[in-house]
Amino acid sequence: MTLFSIKMKVKNLFFSIILITLLLINACASHPINKLETKKVSPKGAILLWVEMPLGLTEQQSIYFKDIANSAIAQFTKLNPGVKISLKFILHDEQLSKFDQDIARGAGPDIFSVSLTDDKIPSLINSGYLKNLDKENIDLSKFRPETLKQVSYQNQLYAIPVRLGTQVLCYNKNKVQETPKTLDELIIQARRGYSVGLHSNFTTAFWGTGAFGGQLFDESGRIILGENQGWVQWMKWLKNAQNEPNVYLIEDAETLQEAFIQERLTYMTCVSSWLPILSEALDTNNIGVALLPGQENQPATPPLWTVGLIFNRASSENQHQLALKIAQFLTNTQYQQQLQVKAPFLIPVNKNAKVDSSLFPKQAVLFEQSKRGIILSLDQLEKNKVIFEYGSVLYDQVIAGEITPEEAALQIQQAVNNQFD
Repeated sequence: MTLFSIKMKVKNLFFSIILITLLLINACASHPINKLETKKVSPKGAILLWVEMPLGLTEQQSIYFKDIANSAIAQFTKLNPGVKISLKFILHDEQLSKFDQDIARGAGPDIFSVSLTDDKIPSLINSGYLKNLDKENIDLSKFRPETLKQVSYQNQLYAIPVRLGTQVLCYNKNKVQETPKTLDELIIQARRGYSVGLHSNFTTAFWGTGAFGGQLFDESGRIILGENQGWVQWMKWLKNAQNEPNVYLIEDAETLQEAFIQERLTYMTCVSSWLPILSEALDTNNIGVALLPGQENQPATPPLWTVGLIFNRASSENQHQLALKIAQFLTNTQYQQQLQVKAPFLIPVNKNAKVDSSLFPKQAVLFEQSKRGIILSLDQLEKNKVIFEYGSVLYDQVIAGEITPEEAALQIQQAVNNQFD
């Protein structure tokens, strides 16, 4: 074979290889197997979910709440048949202590629905028990922005919000024709014989601070209770209000609820989680819910309490991904709207969830009130515990006239800032 013929064979072989390669590329581009490769793989695995029971539910209401949770899991597993979820209900009193103990011995749930106002959350994070979440892999755009504040610690995401609670003004619809919009109107109604019960301690009575332009923290996280005078002016209003006819400052929640149920009170400041027990004790059509009264152009600013989903750092990657998938389901728009119909005392965190005020007037008021509330980040919970300890004592002293509001505010501010600065 001549050198020329060898070169021609090599050249022909080279062009043949190129042609075959091009044909293969073209075939792959249009072959049905590509569809199989992009087909979504159904998730598989088993995880443990704990759910904290809300406070204040009767036995019948607890059964109903469990039915709601079980129904949610049934909906999820119907869409994801390869996932098995074991559901366990935890009492509020034992929730985080049990979680701490179980995780310390390598057990515990993969995901836990729990109140994020507990000051134990930061200690769980610092102990390395909670998994911080990758913000890039979670759609945070669907959440109300304020709810994301209470799931963040040192700029890291450690929980996903699932529902909210707040305070409102409850009233007896048989007695009231028009609810007060301002604090002055509330006093006028009290003078006309409409009895008013105000839940009275440092935390539950803080809602009026914003009506006087006050706030607890500045943007840097320092407590400024003694600087902007809002809380001071609110405390003066409360002191004067307790001397009005038919206005009662009541510290014990059960005493306050009982007085309202027995119709000895026309109005009372109440927590949204009280609505189930009030509805069971009274005809639900007789219970009205209104925004807390404020001042002209300055609304009341009650606290917001977030229930969120926290994640076990010891879970496998597959278990964690399944837990995130459940969290995504529980916070989607459709489920959040279902939730507020089934459990009207629960406020949605999904900003796209709408409330029809003509069909669900109580839910609409709760939703509107929550937009005016204040929320603390996980970073601030550590300070909040100290604030509450000092505030509880000094609040009582102010109401009793043993100390001025100015002195109390300054003492709380100095004590907390000195401890954390």
